[in-house]
This record gives sequence, structure tokens and C-alpha cells, in this order.
Amino acid sequence: MLLAIDIDNKFTKFGIFDNENLLVTFNLVSDKNKSIDEIEVFIKLILKDKNINICNIKNIIISTVVPELALIYEKISKSLTGTNPILISAGVKTGLNIKCENPKDVGSDRIVRAVGAKDLDDNLIIISASSITTIDLINNKNEFRGGVIFPGIDLYAKSLYQESSKLPQVEIEKTREVLGNNTKNAIQSGIYHSYNFAIIGMVEKIIDQYDLDKANLSIIITGPHANLIENNSYKFKNIPNLGLYGLKNIFDINKEKLQK
Repeated sequence: MLLAIDIDNKFTKFGIFDNENLLVTFNLVSDKNKSIDEIEVFIKLILKDKNINICNIKNIIISTVVPELALIYEKISKSLTGTNPILISAGVKTGLNIKCENPKDVGSDRIVRAVGAKDLDDNLIIISASSITTIDLINNKNEFRGGVIFPGIDLYAKSLYQESSKLPQVEIEKTREVLGNNTKNAIQSGIYHSYNFAIIGMVEKIIDQYDLDKANLSIIITGPHANLIENNSYKFKNIPNLGLYGLKNIFDINKEKLQK
């Protein structure tokens, strides 16, 4: 079995693969202040609850955008399996040709999502709707062309509440009406519709600037807020756990090197 660990700014997602099958997933807050022992006990308890024998986990692969957590999870991985994990970094093969000014600057989270989705012959736009929103383009030559990064919808809501003296904090909800008939509804509408307009506007800008053929374009959405993205112009494919699938694919690309 393979344990894939995808460490984001807000949450750390775990996935257990048995060959090609993703058996279970679970999350933990990405807390830099948690001790190695705390995290290791949490993992063991969850695996026991999921009826996963830890002795069957032979390999671990990790992606992290939180540098402080890299060493912690490397130590935990070695404790759990007795071997060093694969950490997504320079030197790890991904199968992608990263056409950016400095490929090392591209977050491993964006890379693993691209690898998780790039089994298509089409040009590909990946939208990750998390606490940070990213929209990336991978063309049909398997080239990672770059992307855009902007706040997630929860940060929209948080900044509005924190930077005002009278506006209330509201839950993020889908709204059909654009005009709210009270302050709460007006805030919810503003957050929801402006975020969707931002997503669709960025997608259209990418399509226009790179002269993409919509007939040969796949648009994938993923992340905890993916269900909030709606439009009538494009067909989006929602793929949960995209980063975990990308880690599994990268492990497969590199496993021969591990066995030497």
C-alpha cells in the first residue's frame, strides 16, 4: 500500500492506495505547532479506525507547500515504514515539462494536481478552489504553461468581515438573486457571484490569450469550494482528491528508482 500526503496551507490530506484503488482519505489541520508524536498517533488511530494495517503501508509520498512541515512528515514517514518517503522536490520525475521562468518556484501542490489530471490529450485548465485559488494551464504537449493565484472564496469573506466595522460575518452560500434585500444577503451574493465572475473571467482570459480551441479543452475543478463554482458557458469536471491521484502517479513514475 501507498500513503500519499498532500500538505496544503490549511489542511493536510491523506490517502491510502492499494495498487490503483484509493481506499480511504482523511484530513488534518496543517498545524506547524503539532508535535511529531501527536501527528503520528493521529495517523495510527485513523488507520486503525479505517481497518488499515499499518504494516501493509510500504511507501509514502509527500507534497507540501508548508516548508516547516516537510521535515516533520519525513520523520513520521520513516517511523511508520522504516524507509525514507518521496518528497516532491527538484529531482523527482513528474512527467511534466514546466515552462516557467523558474520551475522550482512552482508550488508542489499545483504540480501534483496537474499530474493527477494530465492523462488527457486535450489542453487542460485546472481550477483549485481552496483557501488559495489557483488556475493553471497544461497544454496538449504536456507543458505546464503557468497560471494565476488569488484568494479563495473564504478569504474574500474573511477580509470583508475583518476590514469593516459594521458588516456581519456570514456563511458562504450559493445565491440565485444578485441583489440582496438585506445586508446579510447582499454580502453573500457579493462574495458568491464575484468569486464565480473571477473564475470565469480568468478562464476566458486564458482561452483568449492562448487561442485555445474550446472543443479540445478540458476544465477540471477540485478543492473544498469546487461545488460553489457554477457557470452556463463551460462544462467543468469536478475531481475530488486530485492532488492525491497526482501523488500516486508521481510515485509510479519514480518507483523503479526506489527499488534499485
